[in-house]
Amino acid sequence: MKYVLTVLPLALGVSAALQAPVNSPINIQTLAVNSNVAPCLQVAGNYDGAPVTVGNCGTSTYAQRTWVVVNGGAEENTSNAGPATQIRIYGNKCLDVKDGVDQDGTKLQIWMCYDGSVNQLWRVNGAGDISWSGHNKCMDLTDGNTSAGTVIQIWTCYTGNTNQLWNAISPRAASVCSGGKVGLAWAMSSSFIPNAATDKTCYIYNWSPWSPSALPQGLRFAPMFWGPGHESDWTSNVIQGATNYGIAMGMQKVNQVDGSNMTPVQGAQSWKDMLVPLRTNKNYQLVSPSVISSSSGITWLQSFMSLLTDSQKPDFMAVHWYGKTLLDMQNYLTTFHNAFPGKTVWVTEFACDGLDGTGCTDDINSFANGADDWLSSQSWIGAYFPFAFASDLSGVSEVNRLINASSGLITPVGWAYLS
Repeated sequence: MKYVLTVLPLALGVSAALQAPVNSPINIQTLAVNSNVAPCLQVAGNYDGAPVTVGNCGTSTYAQRTWVVVNGGAEENTSNAGPATQIRIYGNKCLDVKDGVDQDGTKLQIWMCYDGSVNQLWRVNGAGDISWSGHNKCMDLTDGNTSAGTVIQIWTCYTGNTNQLWNAISPRAASVCSGGKVGLAWAMSSSFIPNAATDKTCYIYNWSPWSPSALPQGLRFAPMFWGPGHESDWTSNVIQGATNYGIAMGMQKVNQVDGSNMTPVQGAQSWKDMLVPLRTNKNYQLVSPSVISSSSGITWLQSFMSLLTDSQKPDFMAVHWYGKTLLDMQNYLTTFHNAFPGKTVWVTEFACDGLDGTGCTDDINSFANGADDWLSSQSWIGAYFPFAFASDLSGVSEVNRLINASSGLITPVGWAYLS
């Protein structure tokens, strides 16, 4: 079945219709301008009361203009009304009638989603309009003004009013990595990667030497040599492989029994055999073996570094952090940084979970927003990878989930890092 929010290819002049599935990311575009460069519905930021406006589909961030029609719409080109549905953005914010005022000219905003809130129920109808469920009011382009920043309103529904006709296009590609430090620790279908690719995302890894397919332009894959037993795959895919990724990651959790579990001497030898040739022959930047957040991790890396010449040492120092509070994370990472003066740090896994069954002491949303602000502001942190964009969180509490395991939609915690 096709829905009234018709997805159009982005090539100018192409008008083939595709489905806009239930619960799938879309950009919503006004039909008041008969052009594929017509402005899109967007918001200024992820906060309650942010006004809903129109703006250039290509200049606002992916997060600011990517919506989800939870229950989908009616079959297009019919007189059918769609099911009552929330229209979401940022995972947990909904298109909302300000103060619930049923009056022509009431402006639209976003607000925290609440099941059953009548101010947040909409119908995506077969004629192309989006009506406020239970009211004879439609989402309306105020005065037909397509200028960026025009705040959207509700108005009495009129058949054929172009200010009330809307269209969906496939989400325009994010301007990936325009100054951000966020990385994707990825263990999902590669088809979901565009959902997480924003202006803040710069790197992706998947604990392997095999790159996910069809990465968005600007998103850099960092292959990982996981540890002993992976030499053959690493050699054929990275050392001898045709693709020069430019950056590579060392062994996983070297000071942990469920990781590569190596002594510093063993680690240094593997590093010299598997990673150093990439710098020598292909001018790679190298990320150190990763350690867990403990004093033994710092000691392991210090011993490892003492076994290398200056030309063999990593460019970036990798560490994992799992704990219960933002303050604990800040303190440990600062200690880690001070142990390796002059080196840039990559936080290649982190989550608010002590891994002891007690979860996170901080409120998870406060932790995620605070962690993102702090990590992004530290000049000595080169990249940070929240754990994880994965179906299976491997014992990490579900409150840390960044992506829906079945739909591939980003959760509110995920958006805290990506937006």
